Amino acid sequence: MLEVVKLFEDSSTVDELGIGSVRDTFSNAFFPGTSTLHTRARYLLFIPWLVNDVARHRWPAEKAQGELRRRETELIHSLIAGQEVQGVIGRDAKKSLKTMPSALYWASLETLGIRRWKTTISGYFRNAAQRSSTIDDPDADGTSLDHLGMTHLPRMPEDLTTSATFDLSRDEAEFLKTQIATSKRDSLFAWLAIHHPDSGAGRLWEHEAHDEFPRPIAELVDEARRFHFTGTGPAILYNLILAELADNEELVEQFTGALSAWAEDLEVHGIFDGWDRQQFWTRLLHLNPRIRPATQTFLNDWWQLAATDTHASQAARDLVTMRELRLKRGRARITYADARSTWGVGAGTGPLDFRWSIARSHLNDIADGLEA
Repeated sequence: MLEVVKLFEDSSTVDELGIGSVRDTFSNAFFPGTSTLHTRARYLLFIPWLVNDVARHRWPAEKAQGELRRRETELIHSLIAGQEVQGVIGRDAKKSLKTMPSALYWASLETLGIRRWKTTISGYFRNAAQRSSTIDDPDADGTSLDHLGMTHLPRMPEDLTTSATFDLSRDEAEFLKTQIATSKRDSLFAWLAIHHPDSGAGRLWEHEAHDEFPRPIAELVDEARRFHFTGTGPAILYNLILAELADNEELVEQFTGALSAWAEDLEVHGIFDGWDRQQFWTRLLHLNPRIRPATQTFLNDWWQLAATDTHASQAARDLVTMRELRLKRGRARITYADARSTWGVGAGTGPLDFRWSIARSHLNDIADGLEA
């Protein structure tokens, strides 16, 4: 739900024509445990550190959650004191922040094997309160702790809530590298964590180690590349149709040019050359059998139009119009004039990133830590 809300903060990423299930299938396959709501890798340690530091007291769940919120607010101030500028969740809102980092990273902790108890945050505190044993103090070398429902974590820094940074120590980077590599062994995330965590590539298929990807991963990356280039075309046409209905000549010119540039990119990058689209769906449905047949039909029809350079024809317009109508019914903007007041110009035309920018940030943080 939070990710959907974030999508609407940037209208260019809104899934107006219902292809988000395909985009997310790629994202989850490549980078399990990531989210568009994430910022920096060290939150994957901040949260379990703070949660267990509160849980050790065995307080009732309500009191424990209040204490966790207080400490997460301290963390915001601590990161600011540590001169962190980008990536601080709640940097502006501070104590009035509605959704704390723990809520944003909680599911990821389980996916990456950092959290072993499969429960909510409040359930975690209840489980901790029900345990009869006390938590051991650190040994003399500071390496042994009872970590409750978390896997054995690196030691929490003493200055965590006074002056923290996003810089990972070598031990912390090794820990996160290991968790990513062992929790989802067949993913691109795991391969990159082990073999090539640092990257400045703007797109997955431009990665510096692309030629070294294992064959199954390389083939899926190529499918994602083709979908990246073809997937925004319907949204561009959708915005062009709405611009025409609004009689906005400036926007008509803008989206006409965008559609032409999109078609040119398909040719320049040879998107349809040798593309087995039946194999595309075989791969995708193996990863996510819940992709709707209607979505498959819509994309197949669109690809046929694009491959024959009829992406701006009346048939293409009818395809987009009917797709929106089937999805939204009375809220369809093309069909119903009253619904157009909510049109976000450029909706759905943003590039398909497949959460690479988030994963790249995490991996680069790990790479820097490994060199520390």
